[in-house]
Amino acid sequence: MGNIFNWFSGKAKQSRIGRIDAWDKESVRGTILAPVDPEKPGTATLFINDMPVVERPISIPGDGPLGFSIGMYDVWRFASKADKISVRYGDEILPLPDGSLFFHPRSNGKEDLEQLRQRFASGQHFDKRGRIIAGKMTKDQDRAWQDGVMTLYAEVAKVIREVTGSSSFVFSGTLLGYVRDNGFIPHDKDMDCAYLSTKDTAADVAAEFAALGEALIAAGYSVTPKASCISVRRLTGSKVMVDIAHLFIKSDGNVGFPFGRVGTEDVPVSEFLPVGAGQLSGYPVGVPARPELVVEHIYGQDWRIPDPGFKWSERRRSRDPQPLLNYSQRTRIAMDDLYSRPETTEPSSFVSWLASSAMLPQLAVAYDLGCGNGRDLDTLSTLANRVTGIERSTYAVTAARELASGNPAITVWHDDLLDDGLLARLAAEGAAGAPRLFYARFLLNGLTQSEQETLLTSLRAVLRPGDLLAFEHRTTEDEQLKKARFRSFRRFINTQDFIERLNDLGLEMSHREEDTGLAPFEREDPHVVRIVAYVPEEAPSSVTGLVGGVAVG
Repeated sequence: MGNIFNWFSGKAKQSRIGRIDAWDKESVRGTILAPVDPEKPGTATLFINDMPVVERPISIPGDGPLGFSIGMYDVWRFASKADKISVRYGDEILPLPDGSLFFHPRSNGKEDLEQLRQRFASGQHFDKRGRIIAGKMTKDQDRAWQDGVMTLYAEVAKVIREVTGSSSFVFSGTLLGYVRDNGFIPHDKDMDCAYLSTKDTAADVAAEFAALGEALIAAGYSVTPKASCISVRRLTGSKVMVDIAHLFIKSDGNVGFPFGRVGTEDVPVSEFLPVGAGQLSGYPVGVPARPELVVEHIYGQDWRIPDPGFKWSERRRSRDPQPLLNYSQRTRIAMDDLYSRPETTEPSSFVSWLASSAMLPQLAVAYDLGCGNGRDLDTLSTLANRVTGIERSTYAVTAARELASGNPAITVWHDDLLDDGLLARLAAEGAAGAPRLFYARFLLNGLTQSEQETLLTSLRAVLRPGDLLAFEHRTTEDEQLKKARFRSFRRFINTQDFIERLNDLGLEMSHREEDTGLAPFEREDPHVVRIVAYVPEEAPSSVTGLVGGVAVG
């Protein structure tokens, strides 16, 4: 570690009370051999000179010595090369492995101890990773947050039971706090729970998990779907959140962890079932049958020692991904969640631009593919004699029909665009020879690549010379830009690849532009592409390209 610190040359006798075992830029970790009180071992405190800077609790393991970990992420910025850094337990300074009592940082920080005192006076403090943050109550102290999240958990647990027939239990970080800290982890962000599915196949486990997400939306909650968990909030804007994970029984009879874990040994069902009753900071919770063993499977053998730098991407060693929610399941849940509550009914900037561009002829029919809540239908009716919206979300269809109820030119179909033959039946209504518009705003971002190909194939089969297509969607340039909402259910599309595919299908471009500034949304300004394409009057007799093994043309 000589490239990081210059160690003080003073030595100390071997401490009988404890020691520092390891250190790096991110943390200092140690062992307490003789705690003042084994039941309440207290805290270890990091000092810069004689100023206490960070205090962290001593963990209580099931057996073996007690441990501690102090995050150092931002601590270095307040220390200079002349400052002495030490860790104390009670009145005793804990020695480093070489016997030194303290060390000097190798370089000067950007701020000093006086500035740190001012930050402390304003309510700022170091979090568990050692990052300096604005003052706020930690979750183990914030009774208002605990009341809110545990009330929400009690409600969510009922829905889990109704949908799956299984009892829920505390899981992940909340289970770790229950076992190790006898309460909530101070700087946790949410409450974690899980259930063990009794379905026989991975596909059925995933379908049940998706059905749980839909049931929570129907019960009036806001739901964010991720592949391995469902995040649940109230619609009132409350920040309390419950994360639900799903586990399952594998073909070998052991428990599978879709999210993954640090442990790699087999986990028998008996470690989870029967689910017991416990208390978390005074609130009733479900608890796995053998909670300490479950925590060890999740976090590994060192779970008793707090690890401020823990990252799943680095520590995960095993995973059973078969029942993860797939892309289509996440998209459906996300869209139902979006349209289950009021959304803007103002026409989009895309349809407004189309209507004012004068690039479209008078249309016989405009088809809004994935029309959502119908916000663009009325504007499309100024371009076409008839407008048909197609939408698979029940919530969106209800909203769209209500919004379009005063316009007799508009019809809203409750159907899935990917259903075999749907577009053929729909497009057969249009009079031959009259141009038609197929309009798709942000539809493709919600489809997989395979589903996109299915849709394009179906569209090409019904297109006639003179028909037009209008697309707007997020591009691959948008993937790293700031997002207003969590988007694990959004695919980003390479514009050049997409245009080449349209060309393969015999379509020609009449307009293409892509940039930010075209479709601002809440706090984000996505990078999108707008494409208007058409079927030429002299359409080729055959079209190059195979989709799913079927020639198009």
